[in-house]
Amino acid sequence: MSIHENNCDCVICKTKIDAHIPDELIEEILSEKVTFFTGAGISTESPSVLNINFYEEVAREIDALDKNYSFPELMQEFCKKPNGRIKLLQMIRSRFRTVDSFPELQAMATTFHKELGTLFPIKNIVTTNWDTYFEDFSHATPFVLDSDLAFWEVAERRVLKIHGSIDNLSTVVATEDDYTECTKRLNEKLIGGLLKTILATQTVIFVGYSMRDSDFQEIYGLVKTQMDLLHRQAYVVTPFEDEAKRFEDAGLIPIITDGTYFLELVKNEAVTQELLLPDLAYEFSSYMLDEIEDEHIELSNKISNTDCPEVIYSACYQDGVLHALQRIRKNKYSGEYSHPCRIESLIGEYARIQTGKRKEKRYTDVAYIEGYIRALFFHLQNCFEGDEFEIPKYFAFGAKNDLYSFEDFMEFIKENPEAHKASLKQAKRYLSTLHEPDKVVIHHPPWI
Repeated sequence: MSIHENNCDCVICKTKIDAHIPDELIEEILSEKVTFFTGAGISTESPSVLNINFYEEVAREIDALDKNYSFPELMQEFCKKPNGRIKLLQMIRSRFRTVDSFPELQAMATTFHKELGTLFPIKNIVTTNWDTYFEDFSHATPFVLDSDLAFWEVAERRVLKIHGSIDNLSTVVATEDDYTECTKRLNEKLIGGLLKTILATQTVIFVGYSMRDSDFQEIYGLVKTQMDLLHRQAYVVTPFEDEAKRFEDAGLIPIITDGTYFLELVKNEAVTQELLLPDLAYEFSSYMLDEIEDEHIELSNKISNTDCPEVIYSACYQDGVLHALQRIRKNKYSGEYSHPCRIESLIGEYARIQTGKRKEKRYTDVAYIEGYIRALFFHLQNCFEGDEFEIPKYFAFGAKNDLYSFEDFMEFIKENPEAHKASLKQAKRYLSTLHEPDKVVIHHPPWI
């Protein structure tokens, strides 16, 4: 699969290169058979984030820019300073805080993580990065220590952090001594055994590494030993043609494009096959959420509860819509709401629950669930229907047509005062139990 080359020459777009992705690799990704192995190039060390990388920052501190140290060698030299290890960890943490304190920088450092987030077939990630961006922006559960692995099966998406995490400073792998200990741990301990299992059962795609990167050399040396035995083909995504040739000579299949753009290409193909919702669906759903929120806030100002008891059900219905859309927005990067089959299954499950609530005459729950279902269906279909496709903003029992406005709602109520006697009777009975019913804002909690 390929698309046309991007002609923009800005720092972001110039690496979005026309790329051919083998059909078999697309199929493996969509079948949950791929693990991404990611390096610093997809995070804070991308040249689009800061004007100096961490290696250069440390080298300047000890006047070693001309020494040609490898990354672990440089970190080892730095740690020879008094309190060097503590100072190194402070520099690492300070770098992340700098990036995170500027929304623009953080957005640049997390483009890959967010793009991967909505690609729900990706369940396993291995990274040498210390940051927490896969946790924060891809909803991945971190696994750093052997003891973490007891919870491997509990996680929906996992990130195996073989070089430690900034959240646990004692685990950070940076120096030559750290790398030696890390290699031993990966060869002998549980996390190393899990890594070997992943390599035995998954196709690995490397992203964010340079062929000259000593970090990659260390990792790939370990990985290649296992791959040679298991005969699994590995891929690497890189925007640099000279690096691609070196990767190819090392036995990997290179895909020449930017890592984030690679994910875009894969997702475009998945959308074409109707296996994935486009990310645009979230924008439409977010827009609809804002509309319904405004309408919901104004509802109590438009009519009193005692004048129109049926408004109770519209309020509960709107709560259902809001809660569904809020959850969709909040969990965007988990990928769970990018999965068409999962959403269809949820709609069916809620419809069955709603049927039970209707039999029990729990009408506020029925209205709430109707709103929740409508929101799920909107998110599922909003990119594929016409411009007029939207969620009805109001609800009334007995209405044959959708109620898109307050005027539609009031017109139906006035013309059909007894459209559904049982629900009207229940609403009046509820209001009669309140001391000041017109001062009560009707709200349905997010459970049923």
